[in-house]
Amino acid sequence: MTVDLGCGPHKRAEIGLDCVPGPGVDVVCWAGFEPLPFADASVHVFVAYDFLEHLPVAVWERVVDRTAPDRERVTVRVHRPRIYLLREIHRCLVPGGVFESVTPVDYPEWAQDPTHEAPPWTEATWAYFTGGRPEVPVASYGIDFRFDLLHMARVGHHLRVAVQKPRG
Repeated sequence: MTVDLGCGPHKRAEIGLDCVPGPGVDVVCWAGFEPLPFADASVHVFVAYDFLEHLPVAVWERVVDRTAPDRERVTVRVHRPRIYLLREIHRCLVPGGVFESVTPVDYPEWAQDPTHEAPPWTEATWAYFTGGRPEVPVASYGIDFRFDLLHMARVGHHLRVAVQKPRG
């Protein structure tokens, strides 16, 4: 099974997934915010072309608990959609399965799109997910999984990355 994340009307895989129904969209899901609707180790390839840059780094939610008899209790929860989505991709990939992404990087027009979230995905970003930052306690960031880096290259104004779920 191959899945195109954020496919829009231009599906490039067997299954198109997007948050908005439309032509080419087979599965509606808020990737990064809810679990991907695929079983563990069931997907061979995920692709995401011009999609990851639309995910925010973090979303904060203020939670008010008014059940206490004498006062309300306020807590703040943080959700990290980028990390959450990559964890979900890792969960769904078969061992040896591949995730390929293409994201814009390093040109002024990147920031002009009001739907692009900062910071952009860079080579350094991917190091957190591929073991390239051993000095950083990535598990404390919620990155409790790892991909093997297969390929990374800048192609024009885009960064093309292919990572693989380790086989064992």
